[in-house]
Amino acid sequence: MASAIRSNTWHWRMFLLRGLLFFLLGIYMLSAPLRSYVALSFLFGVIILLAGVTELLFAYANRHTGGWGWRLLLGIIDLVLGIILVTNLPVSMSVLPFVMGLWFLFKGFSLLGFASLLQRPFWMIAGGVLMILFALLIIFNPAIGAMTIVLWTAFAFIITGIFNSLLAFSLRSAHM
Repeated sequence: MASAIRSNTWHWRMFLLRGLLFFLLGIYMLSAPLRSYVALSFLFGVIILLAGVTELLFAYANRHTGGWGWRLLLGIIDLVLGIILVTNLPVSMSVLPFVMGLWFLFKGFSLLGFASLLQRPFWMIAGGVLMILFALLIIFNPAIGAMTIVLWTAFAFIITGIFNSLLAFSLRSAHM
């Protein structure tokens, strides 16, 4: 295993490049929060749209099993919300905290549903409950939701950039 990792470490520059790009994107987001919020509003719409498509495909593939109707309903909801958010950016920006909160609420309940199908794994139940609590926080305090969407995403990019850069230098030293 260690020899396989060492033989592939010559790609360390890709991790460094990726780390620098994530870091710079995070800094940009902090310096231009409104533009970042617009971009995140659009991106969130695209993600919900894609989640709807995949949920519909999953429901169709499992249409002969119990509970597939809920998957179909969740897929339709995601698809409709995604189309609305992608095609009407001002609406997307104004309702993003609410939509995000409701979407996380649906996904939290969906995760709890999967947990019941899979004999209640603890991590799925905990994840579903955490998603529901996070969703309620966003729904009942949308100003904080809008502000933190940009800040937490920027911080996540910065941290990802730092750790990708550290990984690159670790891979570089392992290669030498």
